[in-house]
Amino acid sequence: MSKRACFRGNRPVVAAIVILLSGAVLRTYAVDWDNFDPEDYEEPAGSTFAFLLNPEDGIYGLSVGSGTWLKNTPVFGDFAISLFHNDLEQALYSGIAMTIRAMPHWQYAPFVGCGGSFNYSFASGSSDESSSGIPAETVVAASRRDSESYWAGHVEAGVRGRFGSRVQLVEVAGRYNWSSSGDEFNYWLVALSTGAGW
Repeated sequence: MSKRACFRGNRPVVAAIVILLSGAVLRTYAVDWDNFDPEDYEEPAGSTFAFLLNPEDGIYGLSVGSGTWLKNTPVFGDFAISLFHNDLEQALYSGIAMTIRAMPHWQYAPFVGCGGSFNYSFASGSSDESSSGIPAETVVAASRRDSESYWAGHVEAGVRGRFGSRVQLVEVAGRYNWSSSGDEFNYWLVALSTGAGW
């Protein structure tokens, strides 16, 4: 067995060792855990409101988020909840997402980020007989396979502008989402955001 094949087969073990060693180093040298206060390391970045759209696949929705910076770094975290309709799966969804970005503190700041979400489906079947004569149970079972709740991973890139007016920020971003429902349900989104924080 080659060294490469041996490493490939033991990836979970190697990852666990690296995580444990990293944790031990951080605990020992990086943070005074007895006096740890998250507010010493975090800086509120305000709330945002976004329109989500993808006309090609018929995906439209709204999102509300709250952001936090790690102090004195370009590391930004955004926690958001959303409500959107997805024509790919013929369902209304409510999502909860977390995104981590690299975004400098500039007036016009480009950014890249990645994260994940859970999207809950409100789809349900209600009729006993379909218009095609196929028993409703068969139609409902098929549609539920296509409109289940799902996990998604995403990557994004965009630009955020800061202003001194009442609307303190405007943001445009593109996001690609990988769905746990399968590759045929992957989709992209454009997000147009505004907010009151930086």
